[in-house]
Amino acid sequence: MAERSKRIEMYDADKVKQSNAETLKLFNKYKMDMELRELSPTTIAAYESDLSQWFSYIYDNQGNQSITELTEDDLTEFFYYCKKEGNNSRRIKRRMSSISALYNYLMKKRLIKENPMMFIDRPKKDVDVTTQTFLSKEQVKLMEQKLHEYTESHGGNPQLEVYALFSLSTMARVTAVSNIQWKQIDFEERVCNDVLEKEGKVVTLYFNSKVAILLQNLKQYRLDNNIDDGGYVFITAVNTKADAGTLFEWCKKIGKMIDVPTLHPHDFRHSGSQLLKLAGCPIEEISDLLNHSGLDVTKKFYLRPDQKKIRETKDKYEV
Repeated sequence: MAERSKRIEMYDADKVKQSNAETLKLFNKYKMDMELRELSPTTIAAYESDLSQWFSYIYDNQGNQSITELTEDDLTEFFYYCKKEGNNSRRIKRRMSSISALYNYLMKKRLIKENPMMFIDRPKKDVDVTTQTFLSKEQVKLMEQKLHEYTESHGGNPQLEVYALFSLSTMARVTAVSNIQWKQIDFEERVCNDVLEKEGKVVTLYFNSKVAILLQNLKQYRLDNNIDDGGYVFITAVNTKADAGTLFEWCKKIGKMIDVPTLHPHDFRHSGSQLLKLAGCPIEEISDLLNHSGLDVTKKFYLRPDQKKIRETKDKYEV
């Protein structure tokens, strides 16, 4: 008999009632749709249970934003939390199905353009939903080398190289990266201004001098080759803005180059924050750079213990 999945106490009736107004409005429409389609009361109750727990998590951990604003990275964060808390693969799959069904309804009603669940693979038995990758300095160095070689072998187009190092340096979410425009970039100050982030926040992104040079190289490459990018930094092969799905595919390509097949866009955010921590950057400043509203999310999801430092400290006591 399969091992029973651990029950996670996420549901909170008060938090569900206080959930994002747009989320609740769409949720009520979806419930009416399920009843009109004459789904069984048991099925409807199961969907409501899964979605209410999800809404409680969003309220606690993701700024109570609308479900229409969530990205695949936000959803992955939720499923990863459930996995860590003890949900087995079967339970995770059911959560995924419930959420995906809601997004499919929203697509059918033309309220969203794409279902973010389409970018998330369903788990296999005894396999984690996702692997959080914290790239080491050595892996970053290898990535830089491989991407530079890739640029040279593709006619000098540095876009993939710029994407990876820009994402790592700014630690921006994939949707923010997708929407970056040249007019937002201040090369002298090495910042991207007026970047729209989660919860409608308008933030500033900071990038290093190496990325500044790469961005300028990319801009010059477009000018030299008469490429009309519509003002966007990252574009597809047909010169349209690269959406989150496109960046996800780029990330998988980069992952293959450095033998990290599970690499996904949010890993640049994790890796950048971890490397800053290992370099001695205060957690408060890392949290500010990640544009978190507090330290809890930063500590829980974006930093991991420095095992080398812990080992060296323990060795002092010779136990």
